[in-house]
Amino acid sequence: MGGGGVREDLDFDGFVRERYDQLLRYAVMLTGRRWDAEEVLQEALVRCLKRWRKVPADNAVAYARKAIYHEFLRSAKRKPLVTLDEIAGQLDLEDFAGAVVAREHVLAVLQILPPRQRAAVVARFWLDLTEAQTAIELGCSVGTVKSLTSRGLAKVRETWKAGAVQHAQAVTSLERRWA
Repeated sequence: MGGGGVREDLDFDGFVRERYDQLLRYAVMLTGRRWDAEEVLQEALVRCLKRWRKVPADNAVAYARKAIYHEFLRSAKRKPLVTLDEIAGQLDLEDFAGAVVAREHVLAVLQILPPRQRAAVVARFWLDLTEAQTAIELGCSVGTVKSLTSRGLAKVRETWKAGAVQHAQAVTSLERRWA
């Protein structure tokens, strides 16, 4: 480790090999689709590579997540938000096993949130960051994090309940077919 806390302990390729899966999972939670996540992650990693020598040694993962977040916001501006009706049409609950259904439902519900709310909810509850850490990651105040998280969770709860009703209807439908 050299002076000034600059990364010398791990080259960029090593960092990517070591953290790629973790960073990709974060990007998937933000984008909702693996192919979009891979695109966002690749663009973010290119940005990280350009500044790698200046990234503090103890902050490389957070720096990469912040780059992913900003790339996600850039890409979200180019893509329309998904509506609940579109998700309901894509999510055929009868075709998934229980754990897969839950995972897909979580990703689908997150897609309804505006990008900043989605990022706040993912940072707080997927990455398990504090409000202060989330504020640093998202480049906003703690109050903004609280507001984004509160509104995001309210919408998640509302959407989740609607999805639970849809799931219950799908299970009932299956039960009738097997009766």
